[in-house]
Amino acid sequence: MEKTVICVVHLMPLPGAPLYRSFEEALDKALKDARAIEEGGADALIVENFGDKPFLQKVGKETIASMSVIAWEIRKETNLGIGINVLRNDAIASIAIAKAVKADFIRVNQFFFPSISPEGLLLGNAGKILRYRRQIDCRAMVFADINVKHAVHFADLEDYLLNAERSLADAFIVTGKATGIEVSIEDLKRLRGIAPIFAGSGVNAENAEKIARHCDGVIVGSYIKDRGIVSAERVKRIVDIVKRVK
Repeated sequence: MEKTVICVVHLMPLPGAPLYRSFEEALDKALKDARAIEEGGADALIVENFGDKPFLQKVGKETIASMSVIAWEIRKETNLGIGINVLRNDAIASIAIAKAVKADFIRVNQFFFPSISPEGLLLGNAGKILRYRRQIDCRAMVFADINVKHAVHFADLEDYLLNAERSLADAFIVTGKATGIEVSIEDLKRLRGIAPIFAGSGVNAENAEKIARHCDGVIVGSYIKDRGIVSAERVKRIVDIVKRVK
Protein backbone atom coordinates (compact mmCIF):
# COMPACT_ATOMS: atom_id res chain seq x y z
CA MET A 1 0.00 0.00 0.00
CA GLU A 2 1.30 3.47 -0.90
CA LYS A 3 2.62 5.53 2.00
CA THR A 4 0.96 8.82 2.98
CA VAL A 5 2.82 12.14 3.17
CA ILE A 6 1.32 14.86 5.36
CA CYS A 7 3.00 18.26 5.60
CA VAL A 8 2.51 20.94 8.24
CA VAL A 9 1.46 24.54 7.72
CA HIS A 10 3.09 26.28 10.67
CA LEU A 11 0.96 29.38 11.15
CA MET A 12 2.47 32.71 12.06
CA PRO A 13 1.35 34.15 15.44
CA LEU A 14 -2.41 34.66 15.50
CA PRO A 15 -4.44 37.40 17.24
CA GLY A 16 -3.92 37.21 20.99
CA ALA A 17 -0.49 35.57 20.79
CA PRO A 18 2.51 37.45 22.28
CA LEU A 19 4.30 37.71 18.91
CA TYR A 20 1.23 38.54 16.79
CA ARG A 21 1.74 41.09 14.01
CA SER A 22 -0.88 40.84 11.30
CA PHE A 23 -3.70 38.42 10.50
CA GLU A 24 -3.54 39.26 6.82
CA GLU A 25 0.17 38.39 6.77
CA ALA A 26 -0.50 35.12 8.59
CA LEU A 27 -3.25 34.18 6.13
CA ASP A 28 -1.14 35.07 3.10
CA LYS A 29 1.82 33.00 4.26
CA ALA A 30 -0.40 30.03 5.16
CA LEU A 31 -1.91 30.03 1.67
CA LYS A 32 1.52 30.22 0.02
CA ASP A 33 2.76 27.33 2.15
CA ALA A 34 -0.36 25.27 1.38
CA ARG A 35 0.03 25.84 -2.36
CA ALA A 36 3.68 24.77 -2.18
CA ILE A 37 2.68 21.61 -0.30
CA GLU A 38 0.13 20.78 -2.99
CA GLU A 39 2.60 21.57 -5.77
CA GLY A 40 5.09 19.22 -4.13
CA GLY A 41 2.61 16.34 -4.31
CA ALA A 42 1.79 15.72 -0.65
CA ASP A 43 -1.45 13.96 0.24
CA ALA A 44 -2.59 16.26 3.04
CA LEU A 45 -1.57 19.06 5.36
CA ILE A 46 -2.06 19.97 9.00
CA VAL A 47 -2.91 23.55 9.98
CA GLU A 48 -1.17 24.22 13.29
CA ASN A 49 -0.90 27.40 15.40
CA PHE A 50 2.86 26.94 15.68
CA GLY A 51 3.57 30.65 16.08
CA ASP A 52 1.40 31.10 19.19
CA LYS A 53 4.17 30.19 21.65
CA PRO A 54 4.17 30.01 24.59
CA PHE A 55 1.10 27.83 24.11
CA LEU A 56 -2.12 27.60 26.08
CA GLN A 57 -3.78 24.36 27.09
CA LYS A 58 -7.14 25.88 26.11
CA VAL A 59 -7.06 28.54 23.44
CA GLY A 60 -9.18 31.67 23.21
CA LYS A 61 -12.08 32.18 20.87
CA GLU A 62 -9.90 34.44 18.72
CA THR A 63 -7.56 31.52 17.98
CA ILE A 64 -10.46 29.24 17.02
CA ALA A 65 -11.90 31.95 14.76
CA SER A 66 -8.54 32.71 13.13
CA MET A 67 -7.66 29.09 12.48
CA SER A 68 -11.12 28.43 11.06
CA VAL A 69 -10.80 31.26 8.56
CA ILE A 70 -7.30 30.18 7.48
CA ALA A 71 -8.20 26.49 7.20
CA TRP A 72 -11.33 27.35 5.20
CA GLU A 73 -9.31 29.48 2.77
CA ILE A 74 -6.78 26.68 2.38
CA ARG A 75 -9.57 24.23 1.65
CA LYS A 76 -10.90 26.53 -1.08
CA GLU A 77 -7.42 27.03 -2.59
CA THR A 78 -6.23 23.39 -2.62
CA ASN A 79 -7.47 19.86 -3.13
CA LEU A 80 -5.47 18.44 -0.24
CA GLY A 81 -6.72 16.58 2.79
CA ILE A 82 -6.92 18.97 5.75
CA GLY A 83 -5.96 18.34 9.37
CA ILE A 84 -6.20 20.62 12.43
CA ASN A 85 -3.88 20.73 15.43
CA VAL A 86 -4.54 23.30 18.16
CA LEU A 87 -1.53 23.65 20.45
CA ARG A 88 -1.11 22.73 23.12
CA ASN A 89 -3.62 19.92 23.20
CA ASP A 90 -6.96 21.72 22.81
CA ALA A 91 -8.70 18.88 20.99
CA ILE A 92 -12.18 20.28 21.63
CA ALA A 93 -11.16 23.43 19.74
CA SER A 94 -9.71 21.25 16.98
CA ILE A 95 -12.98 19.33 16.63
CA ALA A 96 -14.96 22.58 16.49
CA ILE A 97 -12.70 23.97 13.75
CA ALA A 98 -12.76 20.66 11.88
CA LYS A 99 -16.56 20.69 11.89
CA ALA A 100 -16.69 24.26 10.56
CA VAL A 101 -14.17 23.74 7.75
CA LYS A 102 -14.98 20.09 6.95
CA ALA A 103 -11.48 18.96 7.88
CA ASP A 104 -10.53 15.33 7.37
CA PHE A 105 -8.72 14.78 10.66
CA ILE A 106 -7.40 16.40 13.80
CA ARG A 107 -4.15 15.79 15.65
CA VAL A 108 -4.28 15.40 19.44
CA ASN A 109 -0.94 15.57 21.24
CA GLN A 110 -2.13 13.94 24.49
CA PHE A 111 -5.22 11.86 23.72
CA PHE A 112 -4.95 9.38 26.58
CA PHE A 113 -2.75 9.19 29.71
CA PRO A 114 -1.29 12.40 31.22
CA SER A 115 2.08 14.05 30.64
CA ILE A 116 3.98 17.08 31.89
CA SER A 117 4.83 19.65 29.26
CA PRO A 118 6.24 23.18 29.29
CA GLU A 119 2.59 24.29 29.27
CA GLY A 120 1.79 22.29 32.42
CA LEU A 121 0.01 19.01 33.04
CA LEU A 122 -1.59 17.70 29.86
CA LEU A 123 -4.54 15.43 30.57
CA GLY A 124 -5.69 13.02 27.91
CA ASN A 125 -9.45 12.80 27.66
CA ALA A 126 -10.38 10.54 24.76
CA GLY A 127 -13.88 9.94 26.13
CA LYS A 128 -14.78 13.63 26.28
CA ILE A 129 -13.24 14.38 22.88
CA LEU A 130 -14.99 11.56 21.07
CA ARG A 131 -18.32 12.32 22.71
CA TYR A 132 -18.02 15.96 21.62
CA ARG A 133 -17.19 14.81 18.09
CA ARG A 134 -20.34 12.68 18.10
CA GLN A 135 -22.41 15.47 19.65
CA ILE A 136 -21.69 17.97 16.86
CA ASP A 137 -21.63 15.27 14.16
CA CYS A 138 -18.04 15.96 13.14
CA ARG A 139 -16.64 13.37 10.72
CA ALA A 140 -12.95 14.21 11.20
CA MET A 141 -10.69 11.32 12.16
CA VAL A 142 -8.51 11.53 15.27
CA PHE A 143 -4.74 11.12 14.89
CA ALA A 144 -3.32 10.68 18.39
CA ASP A 145 0.27 11.14 19.46
CA ILE A 146 1.93 8.46 21.56
CA ASN A 147 4.79 9.61 23.80
CA VAL A 148 4.47 13.04 22.20
CA LYS A 149 7.52 15.29 21.88
CA HIS A 150 8.23 18.16 24.27
CA ALA A 151 6.69 16.27 27.20
CA VAL A 152 7.63 14.01 30.10
CA HIS A 153 5.42 10.94 30.28
CA PHE A 154 4.12 8.99 33.29
CA ALA A 155 3.20 6.01 31.09
CA ASP A 156 5.82 4.16 29.08
CA LEU A 157 5.42 2.96 25.53
CA GLU A 158 4.12 -0.42 26.64
CA ASP A 159 1.30 1.27 28.59
CA TYR A 160 0.34 3.28 25.51
CA LEU A 161 0.47 0.15 23.39
CA LEU A 162 -1.80 -1.82 25.73
CA ASN A 163 -4.39 0.96 25.85
CA ALA A 164 -4.21 2.33 22.31
CA GLU A 165 -7.07 0.30 20.89
CA ARG A 166 -9.57 1.27 23.59
CA SER A 167 -8.90 4.98 22.94
CA LEU A 168 -10.67 4.57 19.56
CA ALA A 169 -8.15 6.80 17.79
CA ASP A 170 -8.13 6.37 14.02
CA ALA A 171 -4.34 6.59 13.70
CA PHE A 172 -1.30 7.13 15.91
CA ILE A 173 1.71 9.42 15.63
CA VAL A 174 5.15 8.64 17.03
CA THR A 175 7.71 11.42 17.51
CA GLY A 176 11.19 11.99 18.84
CA LYS A 177 11.83 13.92 22.03
CA ALA A 178 11.51 17.33 20.37
CA THR A 179 10.76 19.03 17.06
CA GLY A 180 13.26 17.91 14.44
CA ILE A 181 14.52 14.89 16.42
CA GLU A 182 14.27 11.61 14.54
CA VAL A 183 11.67 9.10 15.65
CA SER A 184 12.80 5.74 17.07
CA ILE A 185 12.56 2.94 14.53
CA GLU A 186 12.09 0.48 17.37
CA ASP A 187 9.08 2.44 18.63
CA LEU A 188 7.55 2.37 15.16
CA LYS A 189 8.10 -1.37 14.93
CA ARG A 190 6.43 -2.01 18.28
CA LEU A 191 3.34 0.01 17.40
CA ARG A 192 2.91 -1.17 13.83
CA GLY A 193 -0.29 -3.10 13.27
CA ILE A 194 -2.55 -1.66 16.00
CA ALA A 195 -3.74 1.10 13.65
CA PRO A 196 -2.20 3.29 10.96
CA ILE A 197 1.10 4.69 12.32
CA PHE A 198 2.76 7.95 11.28
CA ALA A 199 6.29 9.15 11.99
CA GLY A 200 5.77 12.67 13.26
CA SER A 201 9.15 14.31 13.74
CA GLY A 202 12.67 14.46 12.34
CA VAL A 203 11.84 13.19 8.85
CA ASN A 204 14.19 14.51 6.16
CA ALA A 205 15.58 13.48 2.78
CA GLU A 206 18.39 11.50 4.38
CA ASN A 207 16.28 9.28 6.65
CA ALA A 208 12.83 9.27 5.01
CA GLU A 209 13.29 5.96 3.21
CA LYS A 210 14.48 4.18 6.36
CA ILE A 211 11.63 5.57 8.45
CA ALA A 212 8.92 4.98 5.85
CA ARG A 213 9.69 1.25 5.80
CA HIS A 214 8.33 0.97 9.34
CA CYS A 215 5.18 3.13 9.24
CA ASP A 216 2.16 3.95 7.12
CA GLY A 217 3.14 7.53 6.47
CA VAL A 218 5.14 10.55 7.58
CA ILE A 219 4.32 14.01 8.88
CA VAL A 220 6.89 16.61 7.87
CA GLY A 221 7.09 20.22 9.07
CA SER A 222 10.60 21.53 9.66
CA TYR A 223 12.45 19.93 6.75
CA ILE A 224 10.16 21.27 4.02
CA LYS A 225 10.92 24.90 4.92
CA ASP A 226 13.65 26.98 3.30
CA ARG A 227 14.36 30.10 5.35
CA GLY A 228 10.96 29.78 6.99
CA ILE A 229 8.96 29.33 3.77
CA VAL A 230 7.67 25.96 2.56
CA SER A 231 9.58 24.81 -0.51
CA ALA A 232 7.64 22.81 -3.10
CA GLU A 233 10.95 21.27 -4.17
CA ARG A 234 11.62 19.97 -0.66
CA VAL A 235 8.10 18.61 -0.38
CA LYS A 236 8.54 16.82 -3.71
CA ARG A 237 11.85 15.36 -2.54
CA ILE A 238 10.20 13.80 0.50
CA VAL A 239 7.17 12.64 -1.49
CA ASP A 240 9.35 10.96 -4.13
CA ILE A 241 11.38 9.11 -1.48
CA VAL A 242 8.45 8.00 0.66
CA LYS A 243 6.20 6.93 -2.23
CA ARG A 244 8.91 4.57 -3.51
CA VAL A 245 8.83 2.58 -0.27
CA LYS A 246 6.52 -0.45 -0.29
